[in-house]
Amino acid sequence: MTIYYEPQDFNEITVLFRWRGTVLPMVLCRPAVWVLVSTHVAFLYLHLYRPEVDMPPMPWKLVGVPTSLLTFFLVFFSGNCFTRYYNLYKCCTGMSGCCMAYCGLLRVHFPHASSDELFNLSRHCLASVYILYFALSGGASDGGQKITDSEWSRVLQTGLIAQKEMMTLRAFRGFRPFLCQVWGLRALADYIQANKETAPTAALMPFQKLVLDLRQHCDDIVATLGQPVPFPYYHTLTLMLSLNLLLMAYAMIEFNSVMTIPCFFIICLVCLGLKETAVALTDPFGDDQVDFDTDAFMSNMLEGAKHIISPSAEFSTVNMPLVVGHKAIAAAKAL
Repeated sequence: MTIYYEPQDFNEITVLFRWRGTVLPMVLCRPAVWVLVSTHVAFLYLHLYRPEVDMPPMPWKLVGVPTSLLTFFLVFFSGNCFTRYYNLYKCCTGMSGCCMAYCGLLRVHFPHASSDELFNLSRHCLASVYILYFALSGGASDGGQKITDSEWSRVLQTGLIAQKEMMTLRAFRGFRPFLCQVWGLRALADYIQANKETAPTAALMPFQKLVLDLRQHCDDIVATLGQPVPFPYYHTLTLMLSLNLLLMAYAMIEFNSVMTIPCFFIICLVCLGLKETAVALTDPFGDDQVDFDTDAFMSNMLEGAKHIISPSAEFSTVNMPLVVGHKAIAAAKAL
């Protein structure tokens, strides 16, 4: 999850003793850095202590050209990953914003509605965000693409879906968040038609726009995650990084000093750390140190919605038969 910190709390000395949330576990817990350092140590040993072994000289200037290419590729790759990361974050905040605006409009357009009525009119949109997050970063295997029983139970416990709705959602093979959003709009349309005590401006259109914006944010997240960084580009970067570090491991023996070992280790730590950080940013839904704190996103969204509707009410879920079953599924597919 996201590590929150104050930059003023760290300086050039204290940052050396920080482990959690840094590139250190990302790099030092992988064999690549130790293989590279061991390779440099082996080259240095042969050069300094085994004169009978012929080690052709490699001037340091020769390493400059591939190193420049590596720097360009690494910076460009990291920049694209950061852009992707913040676009995904923007979609997450956009989903929360749509849900807050939806609840606010309910409070404005239906001033005489009870807290339970407002909650049941808004809960499907909130549930769609919960279900999306669980599908992206849940505890199940295969990257959380399968929502577990405990996660379904959590959605039930929050009161965002009813038991019958959960069974319908589990059997649905389409985009579940959008099905929830369709249910929410159908429930709202039925409520507007049946209830005459509404504000003069009450209409389905502003709610429909918010729901479509919410659906767009959900789709943008799924579509972005479904299209990773092109593999040939990632393969080229990884290949260049490995070959450049091997060239450095060999070229640095010309300095004839064991102090090249810590210097080479720092080079490996920085280069591999940048690459591993960029890779982690491409999919910020999970348990990595750079991943979004989706639990906080969900709980803050739900608490905010409840406070907009009523800060002190006890909410109860009311099953809505008009929006559960095959008719709702057919309506979702039609849209």
